[in-house]
Amino acid sequence: MRHAVLPTAVCLLLIVVTVTAETPAVVVVDYKVEPEILMPGDMGTITVTIKNAAQVTETESTVTTSIRTTVTRTVTSSMCVRIESVRLRSRNIVATREDAREPEYLNVGALGPGETLTLSFTVKAECGDGTYFPEVCIDVDGGQTVRFPIPVKVDSSGVKILEKDVPSEISPTGSEHLTLVVANNRANVVSAVSVRASGEDLEFSPEEVFIGNLQPYETKEIVFTVTPKSKGAKEVTFHLSYKNGDNMHHGSLKTSILVRSREDVRIILVRAPRYVPQGETASIELEVANGMPKGIKAVSVVPASELRIMPSEYFIGDMEADDVFSASFDVDTSDLSPGTYEIPFKLFFKDDESGRFYEASLNVSFDVIEASKESNYLFVLLPALFIAVVLSTLLFRRRRRGGR
Repeated sequence: MRHAVLPTAVCLLLIVVTVTAETPAVVVVDYKVEPEILMPGDMGTITVTIKNAAQVTETESTVTTSIRTTVTRTVTSSMCVRIESVRLRSRNIVATREDAREPEYLNVGALGPGETLTLSFTVKAECGDGTYFPEVCIDVDGGQTVRFPIPVKVDSSGVKILEKDVPSEISPTGSEHLTLVVANNRANVVSAVSVRASGEDLEFSPEEVFIGNLQPYETKEIVFTVTPKSKGAKEVTFHLSYKNGDNMHHGSLKTSILVRSREDVRIILVRAPRYVPQGETASIELEVANGMPKGIKAVSVVPASELRIMPSEYFIGDMEADDVFSASFDVDTSDLSPGTYEIPFKLFFKDDESGRFYEASLNVSFDVIEASKESNYLFVLLPALFIAVVLSTLLFRRRRRGGR
C-alpha cells in the first residue's frame, strides 16, 4: 500500500493550549501606624492593606518543524481567595475591642486577583520605650496562614516648657514680660499644643497661648505679660497640654516671682511748711522719681483735697527710666480756720507696654495758726533748736575723746 506523501510546502498547523492553575498569594502591601510613635499607655491605630497578588497571565511559544508548526499558549487562571480571618497578635502592643479579648475580623470574604482590602486595629501601648513587632495573621481558606510583622515604636519623650527670660523680681507697679520656650522632644508631630499661666494675685495677658502643631524637635517661643495685684512672693504655674495622635498629655512648669514691696515710681516730699500763719500761702514741693527700668507715660500729680490748691493738677507727661521731675503746689489758707490739715497727693501714670494705669500716694500735713501766734511758735521752736545744737556738740566731743 502506498502512502501519500505531503508536499513540503504544505504545513500542518497544530495549536496546543495548556491551562495551569497558580496558587493565590495573599500579601500585606501597605500598613500605617497612627500616631507614628506611641507613648507608653497611648491608644493608636494600625491599618493594614491586604492584596490578592494572583494575576491572569498568558504566554505563547511556537515550535516549527518540516511538517508542522505548534503554538502553545499558557494561561494562568484567575483565582479568588477566601479569607477566613485576620488577627493582630502581640503581648506589648495590645489590640482592643469590646467584644473580643484578641480582636479579629471573621469571615472577611473573597478577594479576586489584584483586589485589596483595608482593615484597622485599635491598639494600646502597654509597654515601655522600644520597638515592637505586633503580627498580622491572615487565615486563608485551605489552611494557609500569612504572617506579617509591623514595627511599632514607643517613646516616652514629651513636650517641655523651658524658661528663657523670667525675672525673679518684678515691680509692684507696671507689667513685666515672661518669655518661655516650648520644645517638642519627640521624633513625630504633636498637635493642639497650648500653654496656660496661673498665679495668685497675678494677672496674665494672654491667659493662654495656643501654638497648634509642633514638628519633630521644633521649638516655639511664647510671651506672657504679668501684672501683680499684691506684693510678696508669688508662685507661677505654666500648664502645658498637647496631643500625640488622639491621646491628650499634660505637663507643667512652676517658678516663683517676688513682687517687690518698694514702689518703683514714687512721689517724694522735698519741702513743706510745718505751720503757716492764717492767710498766707503754704508752698509744697514734691519730686516724682521713676525707678523702673523702662519709661512711663501720662505722669501727673493731683492733690486729692477740697482746699484751694494751685495748680489743681501738675502734668509731667512722659518719663524715661531714672528720670526725676519736680512738682510744686501752693495752698491758699485765707479761708482756713486754725488747725491741722492733711493733703493726699495722688500720682498717676501709665505703663506703656500693658496700657494699664497705676497710682501712688503721699500725704502732706501742716498746721494753720493765727497770725498773732506766730511769735509764740518761734518762742517755742528757737529754744528747742538751741538745746538740740548743744546736745549734738557735746555728743560729738565725747566721741572724739573716746577715740583718742
